[in-house]
Formats: sequence, C-alpha cells, structure tokens
Amino acid sequence: MHGQRRVERSIQQDPGSAAGPLRPEPLFVNLGFNSNVRLGNAVYHVQTEDRGREHPFIDTTVYDQGRVVHRRTTTYQDLLALGRGGEAALQQRVERQHREVVEELRVGVLKLAAPTSATARARAAKPGIAVQLLNPASWLAGGAANSQIEVRSRDTNQPVANVNIEVMLEGAQGPARFAAFTDPQGCAELNFPLPRLGPGGAALVIRAWGPGGEDEIRYQLRPKARASAPPGHKS
Repeated sequence: MHGQRRVERSIQQDPGSAAGPLRPEPLFVNLGFNSNVRLGNAVYHVQTEDRGREHPFIDTTVYDQGRVVHRRTTTYQDLLALGRGGEAALQQRVERQHREVVEELRVGVLKLAAPTSATARARAAKPGIAVQLLNPASWLAGGAANSQIEVRSRDTNQPVANVNIEVMLEGAQGPARFAAFTDPQGCAELNFPLPRLGPGGAALVIRAWGPGGEDEIRYQLRPKARASAPPGHKS
C-alpha cells in the first residue's frame, strides 16, 4: 500500500489490588502522543510513548513516510519507586519530551537521518494524505471511545474533505468497525462503546482513503489484569 504508515503501541498489564487471584479490571489505555509536522513538502510523523514498567523508558520516534529518521530515549527509572503516585509525573515527562522533539523539528535544530532517494522520489511522485488521531491521550474514557480524526494533504497541508474514514478494532469480541467521512475542515468524529478485547488484546486501526491517496495508523491495545496476591496475604 503506497504511502501507508503503521504506528504500533503496546499497552502492558497493570498490577492492581493484590487482594486475590488474577481478575480483570477496567481497561485503561494511554496511547502517548502523535503529531504530524510539515516542513516544506515533507510531513513527518512524531510518536512518543512509554514502554512500560518492565522497560521504563520514554521513546520518541520521528518517521518520514514510514522510515525512522530520529529517535530519542530517556529513562524514568526514578519514578518506579513512587508506584501509582508517579503516574502523573510520567505523563508530564512523556508530553514534555514529545513537545520538545516537535519544536526542535519545526525550528530546524533536530538532527535527522538523510532521506533515501526512494523516499524523495515517492514524495515527489505522490504526496498523498496523512491521517492522525487528534486526541490520542483522551480518546477512551469510561469504556466509551471518542475518536477525533483529521486528514490533511501531504502536499499542501490543507484539510481534505469527503475522505472515507474507517475505525476498526481487530481482535475485539463484538462489533468493531465504524465509518464516517471527513467534513470541510478535514475532520471526522466517531463515538462508540469499546467492545471487549480478546485474550490477546486488539489493534486499533484508523484508515483513510479517497482520490488523494490513502493512509493508516495502528495501535496495539492490551487488556489489563489484577496481580495475584502476595505470599502470606489472606482475603
């Protein structure tokens, strides 16, 4: 698929109350931050995410038509001792690192890998469209999804109207396909109850296609479960 971009995010299990054996708890999903930044005739996708407690790092990756041109990684090992009390601080760090990379990219001080000849040819031949989720940090609340989506031209960075939008949850246990069209501002909003995820989680897929091209972003979602009781605990 020409110009398609795939962005994947894994959400790890979160230890809850240690009051019993493994039991499901309400799903909490944090997709991190995603932005599209236009420089000349290039549109870069910036993605920032945390890798979970087992690998306490914040990763920011800059993509140029699916090719990694910059990566920044910092640790948050110091926040682990705070337990749930460190969640707000972690969210702030993730957001701050994302904004720093986006700003450095916009002002031209971020060091990027040189584009390949194939990337340059593809950009010149067919700019296409770029789809993005405008509310990646808040699209899910209380088991209900509110997906705010925008489509812009990679060539002019102008919003594109009447683009087909499809949101899917691959691997979900229930109806998981929703559709809409972008309005004159290039935006579409889909609201739906989040279906139960399969035992291996699910993939949130957002596709956009029309006469100007097509694009896709993808996030890997995993359900959470409570941790088992520690030795010597009695419920």
